[in-house]
Amino acid sequence: MEEKIEEVIRQYPIQLVGRRRIRGAILLETKEGLFSLSNYKDSMKKLLFQEAVKRIITEHGYAFVDMGIPNENEELLTRDGRGNRWLLKRWYRGRECNLCDEEEITVATRHMAKLHSIMQLKITQEDENAWTPEGESITATMERHVREMKRVYNYIRSKKKRNEMEICILKLFSGFYEQASSVQEHFSRIDYDRLQKDCIAQGRVFHGNYNYHNILFQEQQIITTNFEGAGLGIQIIDLYDFLRKIMEKNNWDAKQGIRILDEYRQVRAMEKEEAEFLYLLLLFPEKFWKQINFYYNGKKSWMSMKNYDKLLKIESQEERREKFLSEAKGLLF
Repeated sequence: MEEKIEEVIRQYPIQLVGRRRIRGAILLETKEGLFSLSNYKDSMKKLLFQEAVKRIITEHGYAFVDMGIPNENEELLTRDGRGNRWLLKRWYRGRECNLCDEEEITVATRHMAKLHSIMQLKITQEDENAWTPEGESITATMERHVREMKRVYNYIRSKKKRNEMEICILKLFSGFYEQASSVQEHFSRIDYDRLQKDCIAQGRVFHGNYNYHNILFQEQQIITTNFEGAGLGIQIIDLYDFLRKIMEKNNWDAKQGIRILDEYRQVRAMEKEEAEFLYLLLLFPEKFWKQINFYYNGKKSWMSMKNYDKLLKIESQEERREKFLSEAKGLLF
């Protein structure tokens, strides 16, 4: 491995000072600055799309992104002796966004809204086909999750003996299943497929992984990294992922959640259907579905106390979650 890395580094005009492993990559300290080196496994089309998005961001004055660095042959990808492809990116010193710091959350939220305002590409039909994320749609995912919830419920109901976690799942199931079913029913009203097609046609880009790992603070600068999940589509999905994680970490503090929504909308106005879509995503009991899905797909001969504790936490937070959802609905609609 070390020899392969050395072989790759020699193909770049950099003078190495030191290196160490970080999450998903190798951090290179050089006389020219910091870089990250990672094994690249996606398509070249996807990489060119990501770099086009980052180029737009820098053209709008946001220089702190992890742009890909060409090698001595002006190629973004470098092969080692075994044919593996490597990507070198600009990197930065900084601390990850603190999900318990309201000011940092506010800055990260406004930054996301600014990125959404400028991350728009002029695309052709060929671009649309290449850059639209693959896999099932949100509506198909929700339908599958609702079916999975019902399957777990029926499985536990059929058992003669149940442990504490299974009893807890049955106790909570009715309320969360009602929420999930409501989301599924209301998706048809906002015409999600049309909203998705419109966003793609307009060339709107979402980050795909806008979370605290990929938001770095360096003195007065905010740095956005890791655009591997970026694609054409509904940008508000970034806000949902970011907001839900913060709310879970902060006991569904309604005041903080409403502030995040306010901060975002002050920078970038939401369309009516976007707001409805965001509310439905928040209404879906994602955390409950995850826990019972872990239970169903894991070993059932013993009870995971860790997952049971998470289930109890979900139960204890539900009243606060419903309060936030009520206030968010009033604000968004």
